[in-house]
Amino acid sequence: MSEHPGAAPSPEVFHTRAGNRRRLTQAAEAEVERLAAAGETSAWLSPLAYNLTVSHSHRFVWFRVAKVATRTIRHHCESHGVTMDVDHAMRVRYPLASFADYFAFAFVRDPLDRFVSAWRDKVVANNYYRFDEQTHARMQAIEEFARWTATHDLSAVPGTDQHLTLQSRMIDLNRVDFVGRLETFDRDFAEVCERIGAPAVPSAPQNQTAPGGQDRRASDELRELVSQMYRRDYQVFGYEVPA
Repeated sequence: MSEHPGAAPSPEVFHTRAGNRRRLTQAAEAEVERLAAAGETSAWLSPLAYNLTVSHSHRFVWFRVAKVATRTIRHHCESHGVTMDVDHAMRVRYPLASFADYFAFAFVRDPLDRFVSAWRDKVVANNYYRFDEQTHARMQAIEEFARWTATHDLSAVPGTDQHLTLQSRMIDLNRVDFVGRLETFDRDFAEVCERIGAPAVPSAPQNQTAPGGQDRRASDELRELVSQMYRRDYQVFGYEVPA
């Protein structure tokens, strides 16, 4: 615990709970509350909240973007002795100064591919969004699911499901040091591993979605909806807008 309200806490204060890897420990939560109470003008906390994984031993902050190799990266860390002190924290504001010298990275993918992956996993294979039976049957058509998704504010965190949120909203673009791409995952993840001091041989993929380009079977309507919903992601990360 830091000595006065204006002090930045040591990064080692931040851990997630042994029984709940999504929540910070009570001590870490108390530090966040203390910094928030110091006032927004103190600039200690990030203005927005993110899904974070942090390693103190390897000194990195990983901005997790759902549906972009998160299980593969986590499995690789677990398999090679990389301690994840903040394991799977959800929607957390973090103290900027505390992690100023940590390597911050994230991974992104083509927005159309990511959306198709989310639909297959969360709608076709499961009823993750708890649609009623009739609605769930309609959502088996991806265009129907896209029309439903388009009614949401995809920049709202909390508010929008993490699998659909804008990737550019899931990353602190002012603080991130490296943004890799799923399409060049082996090369980009090897660079991350080199930077954090971990073995650079990726583990076997932990999901069934392989890296690739846009799903060429997508209908014109789906391409148009995705290009509108994820316009900011296309602009920020330079992916080709589906046409």
